[in-house]
Amino acid sequence: MRHGPKVRRACLALAASATGAVAQNEPLFTVAPGGPSGLRADIVYRTIGGVPTPVGGGTGMGLGRAGDNLQGLSPVSIAALLASQDFIISITVDPFAAGISRFRIPTDNVFTQSQNHQQAGDLFLSTEAFRRGVGVLPPPFSMGLNNNALGVNQSKHYPNEFGLLPVADPGVMVVPGTNLDQVNGVMRLSDFTPPRLYFTLAGSSPSHASLPGPDSGATIFFDPDFQQGGNEQVFAGPSQLGLVPPDEIDGLIVLDDNLNGFYDGTDTVYFTLSPNSPTLDTLGLTPGDVLASTNGVISLFAEFDILGLAHDDNVTGLDLLPLYKDSAEKTINQFVHCPSDFNGDGDVNTIDVLDFLNAWTIHDPSADFNHDGVVNTLDVLAFLNAWVRGC
Repeated sequence: MRHGPKVRRACLALAASATGAVAQNEPLFTVAPGGPSGLRADIVYRTIGGVPTPVGGGTGMGLGRAGDNLQGLSPVSIAALLASQDFIISITVDPFAAGISRFRIPTDNVFTQSQNHQQAGDLFLSTEAFRRGVGVLPPPFSMGLNNNALGVNQSKHYPNEFGLLPVADPGVMVVPGTNLDQVNGVMRLSDFTPPRLYFTLAGSSPSHASLPGPDSGATIFFDPDFQQGGNEQVFAGPSQLGLVPPDEIDGLIVLDDNLNGFYDGTDTVYFTLSPNSPTLDTLGLTPGDVLASTNGVISLFAEFDILGLAHDDNVTGLDLLPLYKDSAEKTINQFVHCPSDFNGDGDVNTIDVLDFLNAWTIHDPSADFNHDGVVNTLDVLAFLNAWVRGC
């Protein structure tokens, strides 16, 4: 990759096997209330055939009352629990996020999408790699860009998309003031059946009265089956995390090491706080900072600037993606479609040229690089032009 990840088709991978194979699929997500699609804010959705489809939540999570608003989502995932597993961070942001313009920027990121007024319906991948208990890693693990790359767009023209409104490809200007669907929480598929998850609920949500534990937007709940209500339990209350009840957690990653559904031992919670949370002022932090809580002690894990965000940008959703081949760049190339990486190994190098030419020589359909139905010299020119640009 020579100029940072260049996203044209979003292919976000939700898991990587021990052999390095990548499973492609859209993440599960929630939306903020009041969007043009009319989707409910207490439902967990998955995009199937370009259409957001309910897969859980509501009464299946002890919710279902008018005004309920799911905020943080985190899967119970064996892969995410490995203490030695490095990762990149995926984020969603609110409609006011601006991002930061940098000299070496990916083609599409929070900054460019905010210029087009469509960042609230997207998911972005950090260009930096992280390690549990350490924070950001230096190159070559990280790309050294302190930025983000577009991972999933709302447009139905993308193979992996949220299918939200308005439908707009990256680079297309949405008329300012247009009502947007806002992604409010995101998570990979759980490794368990039925899916288990952790969640937070906006403090104003009426269903707090029927859920166990403190009535607070900083209470984290554990649900062993998000399709069947009545079994929700408290994973951690605000005081256990080092927070105060007026705080609200909106981005959430839970590493429950012993998988017991309770915050104890070496468990770590990564999270972001909503803009009005008093702990932000107390600690001098921002709603774009990713915080960590271990044994009730809060620390700054990833500063907003490292994620390519502006000081006042608000992160609404968090997830982590295991690092592929010890490289954030290769991870993004695996999770975000990179046409120049012809052999799909996460690197853009001369081997891709050789593999393409071998396929082109035998008229393999994969060598139809410009997708015009014919394998000819135009495909060679198109591939080499893309290869020179990188991803």
